[in-house]
Amino acid sequence: MKSALIHRLVNKPFEDPSLFVRIARERRAFLFDIGSIVRLSPGDLQKVTDVFVTHTHIDHFIGFDTLLRALLRRDIPLRVYGPSNICDCVEGKLRAYTWNLIHEYPLRIDVHAVQGKRIVSSGFYAENRFQKTENGTSEFHGILLKDPLISIQARELDHQIPCLAFSVEEQFHINVNKVSLQEMGLPVGPWLSELKTAVREDLPGETEFVISRARYTLEQLRHITMITKGQKISYVTDVSLEDENIRKIIEFVRSSDTLYCEAYFMEKDRDRALQRFHLTARVTGRIARAAGVKNLVVMHFSPRYRGEDKTPEEEAQEEFMTSHP
Repeated sequence: MKSALIHRLVNKPFEDPSLFVRIARERRAFLFDIGSIVRLSPGDLQKVTDVFVTHTHIDHFIGFDTLLRALLRRDIPLRVYGPSNICDCVEGKLRAYTWNLIHEYPLRIDVHAVQGKRIVSSGFYAENRFQKTENGTSEFHGILLKDPLISIQARELDHQIPCLAFSVEEQFHINVNKVSLQEMGLPVGPWLSELKTAVREDLPGETEFVISRARYTLEQLRHITMITKGQKISYVTDVSLEDENIRKIIEFVRSSDTLYCEAYFMEKDRDRALQRFHLTARVTGRIARAAGVKNLVVMHFSPRYRGEDKTPEEEAQEEFMTSHP
């Protein structure tokens, strides 16, 4: 079964980092970091329901204005997740404009700030001209968003300031064994979606299904389903070379199908990387290899490497492929 997650970088490696993840067959998409997003079509922007911000340096957050303008008349809420200062930063963006004519607009923005072991939430709604509303706090155990399809987690890392890494993991896939279906003489129909939901939600075995006027229990039907692992995507950028940071990243992105990771400096400029709290391309490749990542996509390169014979991507991929199948 194909993954429901379709993902791509918005920009080229020397430009602002931003990852666009769309859910197939749904009008729903996520943005991880929101630097320049002018390359996204109006249709893509309208699908964005959740934004995950690593930190609020300008190249990771300047695109908020573009998204805001595109969604002002949308009645589906926008959720924003980020580090401890994200509520203040969203409020600052909104206060930069005059909102005297929008009280009938439907847009609602809910902002969730990770502050240690808690999440502090605020709301900004067009109906009250985006005045800040305190929405309380909740415990944070690593998961920002979870539903029957996906789980999105965050891990706090260091960039001299707190900086979040994110992972998106599909819940397991449930497929139907057509041979078993035929052996039982059962037709294809909407009941199969109900069966998958029952398996996913682990309903009691005596749960009944009516199929062609006959009754079957979940226990009788369970064997016609096959469970396979879903896709995992991880996103890491703007983090320092400290050993503790690297250990946390390896643990967090382990077994990712795709890791999107910065390679801002090359190894020859390691001292500069230490000063600027960024990874080198070689370390990025080493992290991906140690974590058992299947596919490494490197991004967010320093402009100093434009036009050089060897790129950060080549250096990272060489290290990644060392003793890698």
